[in-house]
Amino acid sequence: MSDQQTDRRVRRTRQALQDALISLILEQGYDSVTIEEITNRANLGRTTFYLHFRDKEELLLQAVEAIVEDFIAKHGADLEREISPKTALEKVRLNLEEGILYHIFEHARENADLYKVMLRGEGSSKAAEKMRTLISEEAIKRLQYRPGMETKIPLDFFGSYFAGALIEVVTWWLEQDQPYEVESMVEYFQQLFIFGLMGVIQIEPPAS
Repeated sequence: MSDQQTDRRVRRTRQALQDALISLILEQGYDSVTIEEITNRANLGRTTFYLHFRDKEELLLQAVEAIVEDFIAKHGADLEREISPKTALEKVRLNLEEGILYHIFEHARENADLYKVMLRGEGSSKAAEKMRTLISEEAIKRLQYRPGMETKIPLDFFGSYFAGALIEVVTWWLEQDQPYEVESMVEYFQQLFIFGLMGVIQIEPPAS
C-alpha cells in the first residue's frame, strides 16, 4: 500500500471516529460517551481507536483543531486582507458575503454538528476557547484599522464582548435549526451590535 493510500485510510478512520463521537455527544452528552460506543458507531475496533487517539478528549480536541484549521485555510486570505473604507463597521449593508461575519456563519452552517458541540463547551473549554480567541483577535484587528480611532474601553474588552455575543448568537441559530439565512443573520447581528438595542427597536415613551 502506498503512502498516499495509507494517508487516505488514516483520514477516513479518524473522520469516522470523529463523526461517531460528535453524533453521540449530541445524543447523550460528552460525559456519558464511552470508547466502546464510539467504536461501535464507527464500526471500528477499540484497538484501532487507540492507534490514533489516547482518549475521547484528544479525539474531540483534534476535531476542533481540524475545523479551525479548515476555517483559516478557506478564509485566511480574507482575514489577512487589508480592510478598505467600504467594509468599515458602520457600512452595515455592504459586502455581506465578504466579511468575517459571513464566513463564520457560513462555516458554522457547513459544520453545524461540530459547531454545536464546540460552542456548547462539551468535553473541554479548550474547544470553544479556540474559536473565541480567533474571533476576538479579528474583531480587534478590524477596529484598529480605523484611522484616528479613539475608544473609551480597552480593545481586549471590546474583542471579548464581540466574540462572546457572536458565539451566543451562532449557538442559538444552530440550536434552532438555522431559522434565518446566513445573510440575514449577518445583517441582524451587525445592526444590533453596532447601533445597539435603541437603534433597532422603537419603544414608545411611557404615557404621562
